Amino acid sequence: MFAIKTYIKNNILYPKRNNKFPDRPVSKIKIKAGLWGILNKVKNQKKYTGYGHLVTYPEKVAANAWKMLLPYNPNNLGNWSIKNLEPNHETAKVERDLILQMIDLYHGNKNELEGYVTTGGTEANIFSAWLGIKYIEKRGIERDKICLIKTSLTHYSIEKAADIVGVPTFIVPLNDKTWNMDAWGFEKEVENSIKKGKKGFLVPLTLGYTVTGTNDPIKKISRSIEKIKKKHRVEFFIWFDAALNGLIEPFLNNEFKPFSFCEIQTFLTDFHKFGFTPLPAGIILYRKELRQLIEKPITYLEEKDNTLLGSRSGIAPVACWAIINLWGKNGFKRKIYENLKYKYQFINKIKNNQNLQIITNDNSLTCAIVVENKSYKFKWLSEVYGLNFKSENILFNSGKKNILRAKIHFLNH
Repeated sequence: MFAIKTYIKNNILYPKRNNKFPDRPVSKIKIKAGLWGILNKVKNQKKYTGYGHLVTYPEKVAANAWKMLLPYNPNNLGNWSIKNLEPNHETAKVERDLILQMIDLYHGNKNELEGYVTTGGTEANIFSAWLGIKYIEKRGIERDKICLIKTSLTHYSIEKAADIVGVPTFIVPLNDKTWNMDAWGFEKEVENSIKKGKKGFLVPLTLGYTVTGTNDPIKKISRSIEKIKKKHRVEFFIWFDAALNGLIEPFLNNEFKPFSFCEIQTFLTDFHKFGFTPLPAGIILYRKELRQLIEKPITYLEEKDNTLLGSRSGIAPVACWAIINLWGKNGFKRKIYENLKYKYQFINKIKNNQNLQIITNDNSLTCAIVVENKSYKFKWLSEVYGLNFKSENILFNSGKKNILRAKIHFLNH
C-alpha cells in the first residue's frame, strides 16, 4: 500500500475520465489510485485559494465528527428541537441541544423558538420563503398578490426561493453611503407595489452581504413597515439571512437580539463559513407557531416532517455542536479579533489609493474593493490576493450604477 501511495504522489495520478457506466467492477487499487489523484488535485487547488474564497477549512474536531460517525450514516429525519418531543437517537439529541444553545446565543425565548440544522443559507432561504408564503396566504391574501422585496446585493438564492414559491421580485435601492437596504427606498417600492395590487410582502433582510459584509437596517425597516401598515391593509413576512455574519455579530455585539423585533420570523446562519465545520452545515431558527403551516405527516412513521429536505445528515449537528463547545464565546471572540486585525492591516495598506474604495462593516470579516477609476491597472490585486473582479449594475437611491468590484473575506483558510 505504501508503494501505491508513493507512486501516486510522485506521479500525480488522476482518475481517468469515462462517460460510460462500467460493465464490470473496477479494481479497488484503481479506485484508490483515483481517490488519491483527486485528493492531490484538491490540495493543489486549495493551496492557491485567495482572499476571495468564502468557505473555511474545518477544525480537526469537526472533521473528526464526520470520520467517526460516517460509517453509521445517522439520519436526523424531522425536527427534534420541538419542545416535549423526545429524540429517538443520539445525534437527534445533540441537534436539539445545539438549537437550544444557538437560541441562547441570540438571546431568544426557548419556549417561543425552535429550529433545525440545514445544508446552509440556500436551503434556509427557500424554507423561509415557503413559511412566508403560507403565513401570508393564511391571512387571506392570494398568491398572485404577494411579491418579494430585495436589493441588488441580496444573495442569489433569494431569487431561487421566489421562483420556487411562485412570486415576483422587486428591487429596493441601496443607500449610497452605507451600501445596505435604503429605508426610504423600501417604503417607496412597497407603496408602488401596493398601487399595482400587491398586498403581501416577503422581505429577506441581510446580515452580511456576501460582497460587502454590510447589514440591512432592521430598526429603520421596522419603522417603515409600521408606517405602511397604518396606511394599508397589507401583510409582511420578514427574515434575517445571516449566513455570513451570524457567527460573528453576536460575539462583538452583546445587544444583538434578532428576535426582539416582532417582525423577524426566521433567522439563519452558516457554520461552514466562520463556523469551521465541513460543508454542508447551517441552522435556521423560527417562531414555533409557524411550524404548523408546513408540517406534513410521514405515513409510514409515527412522526411528522417539518423541514425542507426531510432526511438530513445526523453528523452535521454533531460537528457544529463540537465546534461551539470547543471554542465557547471567548474562543469565537479570539478568532474573530485575530481576523479583524488582518482585515484592518489590509485596509490600511491600500486605503490611500485614490483609485479604490473600500466598503465594509465594522463587525464583518468581509469587504468589497470597488475600482473608482476603471482605467486603473487593478489586476495586480487579483494576482497578489486571488481576487475576482466583476462588473455589475447596482441600484442605489441616487440611481443605477455600473460597479467594478471584488469581494474579500478575512477568514482562516
